[in-house]
Amino acid sequence: MAEIRTRAIDTVGSIPDLIVASARTWPDRPALWRWSGSQFEPLTYRRLQATLATLSRDLAAHGAVPDRRVAIWVPDRFTWGLTYLAVLHTGATAVPIDPSLTPTEIAAILADSEASLLIADAACPALSLSGLSVPVVLIQDIWPSVNEIAPDAGIDSPTIDLSTPASILFTSGTTGGAKGVVLTHANIVSDIAAIRMMGLLDHEDVLLSILPIHHAFECTAGFLYPLAIGAQVAFARSLKSNEVLEDLRLTRASVMLGVPLFFEKMQKGIRRRIGEADWIRRIMFLVLSALVKGAHAVGIRRAGRVLFWPLRRAAGLGGLRILVSGGAALPAPVAEFFDRVGLPLLQGYGLSEASPVVSVNRPGAYRYDTCGPPLPTVEVRLRDRRPDGVGEFAVRGPMVMRGYWRKPEETAAVLRDGWLLTGDLGLIEPDGHLRIVGRSKNVIISGAGKNVYPEEIEAVLGIEPEIAESVVYGLTRPGKIGELVAAIIVPDFDWLAVSMRQALDDESVLRQCMDAAVRRCCERMAPFKRITEWELRHEPFAKTSTRKIKRHVLRDVADADQRAAT
Repeated sequence: MAEIRTRAIDTVGSIPDLIVASARTWPDRPALWRWSGSQFEPLTYRRLQATLATLSRDLAAHGAVPDRRVAIWVPDRFTWGLTYLAVLHTGATAVPIDPSLTPTEIAAILADSEASLLIADAACPALSLSGLSVPVVLIQDIWPSVNEIAPDAGIDSPTIDLSTPASILFTSGTTGGAKGVVLTHANIVSDIAAIRMMGLLDHEDVLLSILPIHHAFECTAGFLYPLAIGAQVAFARSLKSNEVLEDLRLTRASVMLGVPLFFEKMQKGIRRRIGEADWIRRIMFLVLSALVKGAHAVGIRRAGRVLFWPLRRAAGLGGLRILVSGGAALPAPVAEFFDRVGLPLLQGYGLSEASPVVSVNRPGAYRYDTCGPPLPTVEVRLRDRRPDGVGEFAVRGPMVMRGYWRKPEETAAVLRDGWLLTGDLGLIEPDGHLRIVGRSKNVIISGAGKNVYPEEIEAVLGIEPEIAESVVYGLTRPGKIGELVAAIIVPDFDWLAVSMRQALDDESVLRQCMDAAVRRCCERMAPFKRITEWELRHEPFAKTSTRKIKRHVLRDVADADQRAAT
């Protein structure tokens, strides 16, 4: 069995301890930057801690106390970040909620987590539900005026047992098998400590935050980690390319995290500009690319940094030092392109159940086609290795979750003797790098890196009386990053015969009926979960003796169809 063993480190303190330590070390250094409408305004570490002290006292008065779970629905990422930290300062457990979820999905998470409080923006769609039983505090009613808070309003850290859950991350909605990942303070802090040992950032860096902060990747690697080392986090206004480029310039950002789809669009934008340039500049680009390629071949990795400095500056990327990609597989040509122009794009691997970072490429020793070696505190094994060396990754380390929220059977299925069975298939290269080649789970990963669980969507489809059964799967397309959500649907012909009172021989009529049902289902789901393509099946699915659909048979057929189409 292939295996990588690594060293252990001591986890010191809770998440609030990290913030307090930075506030004491760099009190007057900017910690966060927020767009005010006309410019970026800083919040120093001293005022950050003072704000958290004030806000956490207000939240405690509303019921955010130890052993309670507090849900957060706040779309503004700056406000969400401070609210999240303030909840942790009370000793309570944060339950982040994806702002794109529907009212029904939000209500299901609140019920499943048994949240005692919901901190919400006034625009939260769940507030329209008449049966919402969780007490609600509107962020607009309790948000302190940062400028009016005394700088020394509080700098002490609360006493928190490191085994206390810091967050419960619901990987999707709660119908059809979604699970709440329970991450303790020790889990998250140990992951931050291990990332810190990689030296990706230092206290002089400014990270431009563009990803949803309620996701584990951005929250740990793009928010908590920079704050733990005294770096700065600037929240981008949007994902519009022109605003991102302007924000990079205004904040002088040196680091940016993103998902593959973002970097692919970024690459295409640069190439488009090159293609629109005059013939002299186009030839210069080709010549410089050839020179950099030759330099890389003999071990000179900084050639692109020097030769393509004018290009990066013209593209608005002059201040950037490194890019980090996560959330989905990164095409090697995209990473290679950025490396050629002197901007290393480091791919990593992780999952929510591991807080989430498991491995990442290192500056100066990165490869385009791998996710880098594991973090120093992570052990990696390959289970059930095939002759070609591919197996399922199992990881162990202090960042591995406590388990799934109140789901002991599901927890036991993935946690065995401290090992987390990831369901991801891959190889361990001779140099220790991890190469992901696929996954055994049913999860669909979109181009933006969001996880979509087929069972959840199938449960929603099953509500419609016109649909007897369905199978949802990920559909790939040549040249596209990530997967589309696709479905195979079997109509309930008996119900249709009664309700429609007409013959069902007309295929077009049947498809119209199914299409209407699918649209109704999609309206009840977040946009990233909605079905993009579906096909009609007239016969029931093949099933096992326990009446489970044989998904692997359908998957093999779908894969064969896609190969034939390409």
